[in-house]
Amino acid sequence: MTPKQDALLAEANIAVIGTVDAKGRPHATPVWYLYDDGVIRISVGENGQKHKNVARNPNVSLVIDRRAMPYYAVMIQGTAEAGPGFSDEDRLRLAVRYLGEDLGKRYVEMTKGESSVTLRIVPRKVMEFDPMAARG
Repeated sequence: MTPKQDALLAEANIAVIGTVDAKGRPHATPVWYLYDDGVIRISVGENGQKHKNVARNPNVSLVIDRRAMPYYAVMIQGTAEAGPGFSDEDRLRLAVRYLGEDLGKRYVEMTKGESSVTLRIVPRKVMEFDPMAARG
């Protein structure tokens, strides 16, 4: 990742993950994510479609974009691996990242005990959309 790509992933943008279902159809959904040391982690329902799709086919795509000026996006192709759900600390970190301190704490409390897994995505190919780069 470039410094500009790392900076985008450090922001609390909504990502869209693309997986493939059992019939070969694309399945894309918005998700919250954490990004540390070149790895993207997403918390998903243990019995949810994203988890089922990754269990069959670990190839995923992820789009993270800034939808306000200056527009910028990173498109990632990679492999997802399912593992244990987020720790309580990471659940709180994720919720606070997207909702702020008060709402984040309430969200974590409301969703306590839900069965989840972590999708750990290691980028294989990274592309970017930077419409202002060519303009100087």
